[in-house]
Amino acid sequence: MAKNILVLEGTALWAKVFEPDCKWNPLGDYSINLQMPVADSVEMSEKLDQIVQAKFKEAIEEDPRLKNTLTTQDVCQVVYDRDTGDDTGNVEFKFKLKSKVQKRDGSYYEQQPAVLDAKKVPINSDTLIGNGSKVKVAFEPVPYVLAATKKVGVSLRLKAVQVIDLVEYGNNASSVFDEEDGFVSNNSAPTEELADGIDF
Repeated sequence: MAKNILVLEGTALWAKVFEPDCKWNPLGDYSINLQMPVADSVEMSEKLDQIVQAKFKEAIEEDPRLKNTLTTQDVCQVVYDRDTGDDTGNVEFKFKLKSKVQKRDGSYYEQQPAVLDAKKVPINSDTLIGNGSKVKVAFEPVPYVLAATKKVGVSLRLKAVQVIDLVEYGNNASSVFDEEDGFVSNNSAPTEELADGIDF
């Protein structure tokens, strides 16, 4: 059966799609957060909520005793202004993919999301996707029941990212300057040398 792959478009935050983050998981996780206006999220939120409700119903049918203890987890979070605490009118979805997964026999397999440009051409891993980039995220919704917390929810398993409008990480401050006559660092290379071998 084909996997249920969904696509959502919005503004990227904290994209870790080339190198896995090992802070919370020693084996590493790829991740990206996506923000958008509430109005743009309604259709997807309803679709994901239906998946959660179906899982909730299934859990109750399997064990009726859970009816009064299980609760559902929100599929996205409301975004509040850090300074004022006011509702910004946006919501945030969080996507994640384990970089290594252990199989039943104890061995591991590796996986990573595809990262493409607007023309669906793979992006070089040297390109850092900064906050504010406009992207599309392809993901697989995976419903779950957490026995410890009595929560029913849906994980958004990251599959691919398409960058529509790149805001490259780390270049925001330097972009305010214009090129001037004056001091040139010894580390600088002529434009022709930097472009050597690149077919524009």
